Amino acid sequence: MLRPARGFTLVEMLVVVAIIIVLAAILLPVYEVAAKRAESASCLSNMRNLGVAARIYADDNDEGIIPARVSGGPAGYYGIGWGLLLQPYLRNEAVLICMSDPEPTVAAGTYGAKRSYGINYEVAMVGGYNNSALCLADIGDATEVILFFEIASSLRRLGTSYQDSGLSAVAARHRDGSNYTFVDGHAKWLRSEQTVSPKNLWSPE
Repeated sequence: MLRPARGFTLVEMLVVVAIIIVLAAILLPVYEVAAKRAESASCLSNMRNLGVAARIYADDNDEGIIPARVSGGPAGYYGIGWGLLLQPYLRNEAVLICMSDPEPTVAAGTYGAKRSYGINYEVAMVGGYNNSALCLADIGDATEVILFFEIASSLRRLGTSYQDSGLSAVAARHRDGSNYTFVDGHAKWLRSEQTVSPKNLWSPE
């Protein structure tokens, strides 16, 4: 005689469910850490692309650093922001957005796209707002001067200078630090306090 097929008992089912719950509890934090590292790496890649684009812009404009804003744009705007100026060299607005930024900022009164990044006014806005950036020759050491940084979502400006707002404009989105692009084009992660000590990396001198 054929014996009836034996199914899982309630105890066996509970054991399987318990194992799944334990595995999920172990793997979920690992997944979250991996996801955050991926977001940080994606952001750093964006900022490297910004650095390359800014160097090409300088090559096309007599070694002039890209300004925070230039005159022009539709009626009702003060001018065109640096993010839009770099678009011919980036060809992708997504490069301006960090995956960890919940609310990319847009500068009030300036024509341009939303951004997760800001520009250092101490090199990109000198003596006025429009068309007032320094040249590469004006920079003491291009490898140690910040050009782009991760800007706080609440700051509705194109960037800031350290003299204006210190480090309050910087968003520490990645492991208690941020990614920065330097005038020479390279990008790296730093804690905010490392940008002012032992040397002020915001200053062009």
